[in-house]
Amino acid sequence: MRISTNTIYESGGARISDLQVGLNRTQQQIASGRRILNPSDDPIGSARALVITQTDAVNDQLAVNRKNAINTLSIAEDTLSNVTNVLHNVKTLVVSAGNGTLTDQERGYIANELQGSLEQLFGFANATDGTDAYLFSGFSSTTAPYTKTQGGAQYNGDQGGRFLQVDTSRQIPISYIGSAIFGNIRTSNGQFNIRPNPSNVGQTVATAAINVPTTANLTGNNYEVAFDNTGLNFTVTNKTTGVVVVPSTAYTSPQTVTVDGMDITLTNTPGAPGPNDKFSIQPGNQNIFETITDLINTLKTPTGNVQRRLELTADLSQANFNIDKSLSNVLMARTGLGTSLKELENLNSAGESMGVIYKQELSALQDLDYAKAITELNQNQVVLQAAQQSFVKTSSLSLFNYIN
Repeated sequence: MRISTNTIYESGGARISDLQVGLNRTQQQIASGRRILNPSDDPIGSARALVITQTDAVNDQLAVNRKNAINTLSIAEDTLSNVTNVLHNVKTLVVSAGNGTLTDQERGYIANELQGSLEQLFGFANATDGTDAYLFSGFSSTTAPYTKTQGGAQYNGDQGGRFLQVDTSRQIPISYIGSAIFGNIRTSNGQFNIRPNPSNVGQTVATAAINVPTTANLTGNNYEVAFDNTGLNFTVTNKTTGVVVVPSTAYTSPQTVTVDGMDITLTNTPGAPGPNDKFSIQPGNQNIFETITDLINTLKTPTGNVQRRLELTADLSQANFNIDKSLSNVLMARTGLGTSLKELENLNSAGESMGVIYKQELSALQDLDYAKAITELNQNQVVLQAAQQSFVKTSSLSLFNYIN
């Protein structure tokens, strides 16, 4: 078969070009340290590497989320630790205030110290996570959980929560419902806590219920029903504001008065009220700010007679119960925080292990075997040189060379 000179040049040039491409590819692999430079080099390996890379990126992002969650929860736990210390101090002050040898002035000193504790608790309840997001306002991270009121403080957050994805199938709460921690102090099984004055001598009882048509008028304040020195007339006073909401009214059993969204009912059982009998009416569910505010007002009220000293003892007992309940709520929240932090620690450990596995798999798929690559490079160089020399010899096989 006759092979033309043109064919020799074309086939020789194409072969040398292919060898140069292979040599350049091996050099690029060595320079980059990667076996797969293009998907066409290993389609299956490239697809697998892409999946692992994406999974590893998600794992890295979850690790960042866990770090952020740990920071937020650590701040929350530290804040509640401070709240616990303040409540323990408040409880100590309540016990001290019950000392019968204290004067009104000395109880006033305790009230001033309690005012400082109240301000501390208010600050802790409105704590942020360091990024101006409130910890205890539920889902409303930009709304301050509590604002001061005359009777204590009002919760402005919601009942939701913010969560952070810390694992492929796990979300961790990074905000808490403030009313469940600083509120939720059940003083009664009913809607209101009715307490007869310890010095009452009559047999009348008081009950209270929400008046549904005027529910919007509920204030959450404390009220007092007081009979006069004849026991025939009574008044109702908003103790939080000091305003008389029901002026002196003649009493007949049973009798119901509606005030600020409440139906207050007085009934003989079977006897009538005694002179100067009193009943206090408080919300059946309080927050710690209302408890401490009531306690401060109690300690600032002079105890000039036996009746007032009995009221002081009853008020201190109620305050002590409320503080114990509040401590229980705070400790319950701290338990939840501790559980979440422990879970995050375990997830971090698992995430780090998975990260190592993903990187090992990627290395097996993508990383270059340098010994093999260098051997292949040397081989390609030898083959290329041989091809070039062969092409030179072959291209010189012409009759014109002999004519010359």
